[in-house]
This record gives sequence, C-alpha cells and structure tokens, in this order.
Amino acid sequence: MQKKYFTIQEVARHFDVAPSLIRFWEKTFSGILQPHKNSKGARRYQTKDITQLRYIYTLVKEKGYSLAGARKVIQKHRRPFAITPADVVQRLQALRAFLGALKKEIH
Repeated sequence: MQKKYFTIQEVARHFDVAPSLIRFWEKTFSGILQPHKNSKGARRYQTKDITQLRYIYTLVKEKGYSLAGARKVIQKHRRPFAITPADVVQRLQALRAFLGALKKEIH
C-alpha cells in the first residue's frame, strides 16, 4: 500500500533541501502549491503536491529559472483538464524507471 500523505521533513529529504525552502516555495507559488494541513496545522503533502514540487525544483534548481520566471512558466502551462508539465515529468520518470528495469531483465 502506498502512503497517502507525507510530512514536510519527508518531502524536504526527498529533494535534499531544507523544510524552510519548501515553506518558502509554498508562499511563492501560492495557488499552485497548496498542501493540506491537519488540525494542528502540520502540512501533509499528497503525491500531486510532490509532483508540483518536483516541477518547481526542476525549473529553479536544475534549469536555473528565477522564482518569477518559474511562476510564469507554470502559470502559462496551467489549463483545466490538460496534462501539466509536472505530470509529464512524473510520467517520464516512471517510464525511465520501467525501461531501466526492463533492460536489467533482458541482460
């Protein structure tokens, strides 16, 4: 069974960043990144939130976009009922993992 919610520490460890950066990105990308909060106010991230964070991380940390630039790219690609760039990244990573496993089986 797959986990439904992740803590901010788990998410920060996944991206190898400080939890404060995740909180900062929440404020910077409000409306795009909105994790659920429990009754005590602790953030609970779902897979869709982590997918959005992965896209933000890719734009800012790997491709070198400014925060404003990354925000524009994300807003430009947001369309209702359309596949988002974050979905594309997630699907490509899953495909890569599948192809890697397939290659190991063949050899």
